[in-house]
Amino acid sequence: MEVCNSFPFRFCNELCSTGFTLLPNLILKYSSRLNLSSNDILVLVACFYFQQQGKSELQSKDFACLLNMPEKGVKTSIESMTARGLISEKGYDLCGLFEKISDIWAIENIMQDAHQEAAASAEQVSVGEIQSQRFDTLLQPFEREFGRPLSQIECATIFSWHRDKGYSESIILEALKRAVLRGVLNLTYIDRILGQWSKKNLRTTQEVDKHEEQFLSSRLLNKEKGQSDREARIKDKEDKYKDLYIS
Repeated sequence: MEVCNSFPFRFCNELCSTGFTLLPNLILKYSSRLNLSSNDILVLVACFYFQQQGKSELQSKDFACLLNMPEKGVKTSIESMTARGLISEKGYDLCGLFEKISDIWAIENIMQDAHQEAAASAEQVSVGEIQSQRFDTLLQPFEREFGRPLSQIECATIFSWHRDKGYSESIILEALKRAVLRGVLNLTYIDRILGQWSKKNLRTTQEVDKHEEQFLSSRLLNKEKGQSDREARIKDKEDKYKDLYIS
C-alpha cells in the first residue's frame, strides 16, 4: 500500500527531474516563411531533445523511434531542411536555422523602425503606415523570386531604393522582373537597371516600355537602311560593269 502511494510522488519527481524540451516560439512564428512542414517541426523538436541528452551520433532511425514516425518520412524531412541550409547532418547542427530566423527577425524590426520614424510626425502618421505596408508588399516578390528570406543588408538596399532614391514600387518590381527574365538574381544587377532608367528619366513602367519600343524600332530601321544601302552599292557596281560589257 505504501508502495502504491509513493507512485504519484515518484512520477512527479521524474517528470520534473528529466527536464523539458523547449522549442523557441520564433520557429513556430516563422514556420510558414521557412517552409517548415509539421514533420519538419517534429524533427526539430527531436533535435533539441537529443542535444539536451548529449547525443550527437544520430541516425534517422533514432528520430523515427522517438517520434513514432516512419523512417522514410524522417529522412525526407532531414534532407529537405539540409538542402535549404536549416540544419547540418553532421551532428544535426541548427546554426543555419537560427541564421535564417535572425534574418527574418531583422527584416521585421527594420520595418518596425521605419514605421516608428514615419509615425514620429503626427501629421504624417497615415502616410507612414501606407509606406510601411507598401514596403512589406515590396519585399515579398523579392523573397519569392530569390526563393529565400532576404538578408538585413538586402532589405536595407531595397528600402533605400524606395525611400532615398525615390524609385516607385512599380518601377522596382519591373527591374526585378527584367533581372528574373535574364536569370540574374542579385541586387547589384537590379540597381544598375534602375540607375540606367533614372539617367534616361524613365520613372514609370509605361515610359520604360515606350523607350524600349522606340529603341527597337530605331535599331530595326537602321538595320533595314543598312541593308538598303548595301543593296544599292551592289546594284551600282553591277550596272557599272554592265555598261563596260555593253560598250
